[in-house]
Amino acid sequence: MRWRTLICVSAAMAALINVAAADEADTSGKADTSGKKVTLGIPSSAGGGYDGYSRLLARHIGRYLPGTPTVIPQNVPAGGGLVLMNQLYNVAPRDGSYFGMVRTSTLYEELYKNPAVKFEGRKLTWIGNLNSDYDTCITWHTSGVTSVADLYTREVVVGSAGAGAMSASMPAIYNQFLGTRFKVILGYTGTQQRVMAMETGELQANCGFTTVTLRATGGPAFRDGKLIVLVQGGMTKDPEFPDVPNMLDEAKTPEARAALEFVFLQGELGRPYAGPLGLADEVAERLRDAFDRTVKDGAFLTEAEKLKFDIGAMNAAAVDKSVSRLYATPRDVVDKVGASMAHGGD
Repeated sequence: MRWRTLICVSAAMAALINVAAADEADTSGKADTSGKKVTLGIPSSAGGGYDGYSRLLARHIGRYLPGTPTVIPQNVPAGGGLVLMNQLYNVAPRDGSYFGMVRTSTLYEELYKNPAVKFEGRKLTWIGNLNSDYDTCITWHTSGVTSVADLYTREVVVGSAGAGAMSASMPAIYNQFLGTRFKVILGYTGTQQRVMAMETGELQANCGFTTVTLRATGGPAFRDGKLIVLVQGGMTKDPEFPDVPNMLDEAKTPEARAALEFVFLQGELGRPYAGPLGLADEVAERLRDAFDRTVKDGAFLTEAEKLKFDIGAMNAAAVDKSVSRLYATPRDVVDKVGASMAHGGD
């Protein structure tokens, strides 16, 4: 996952995407689609986390919508999620027949003033969020890097695929705003390649691993304590790692804290869903109520567990609060974070 990707996408692309909703959909924001098909837009190709979580939601949420409609997943991968966002904001029907997952990185693209952005994220109709992500920096048990204090007193070599990746961006942010001494080496294209490089001593640590990824792919090395979670990064701590230091607590100045909160809000808003601009209140409430009931549904939770999908749902009000906090970040902090992420491997 990229934290910041400069994407050149024409707004006209949104018009090329088929919104698989009812024919002659009412765009007044007042209609209801009881018993009809509802489309759930997914900002990625088939396969992977965004797609998997959304298809899980699609299989269950229809039971809680008026008329129990069939919910059809629709992949809209173009532009790293920007096309779907532009579509939601500008052309999607406003009758409850279309909603979509928001790739949170697209909100950052608006704040970074990407010209391909043709939406205002604060004005979307937020429905809920399925889970939050927590970043980590991990070490191999023989690395000699054993505490957060080591990050300030010695050079710690980490690997990354490229300057825009989390694995490069997070160390760069920590270096700039906290004074850590990470050295990022580019060219490590995959998670397992970086883990192997730690095992051989080629790398000393790695950042950009979410706790979800560790639990799903860490394997025996993680379970046996050879992969150690040195620090985590989030607006709060992952409940499963209560004793692991949070880098947010390392912020010693208001600017540093604002920068880390700005970055960590992307994780807090891990997999949110929104409806189009201008949904009538009663239509929005139907979608929100259906979401809130789905994430407590026994069949939904059982399937999520089988798929090893973490569910830590937020309701619409909590999502809106986090989005508002993101957009309230001071402009100079946004610019500094953006520059640091763009050059994370330099």
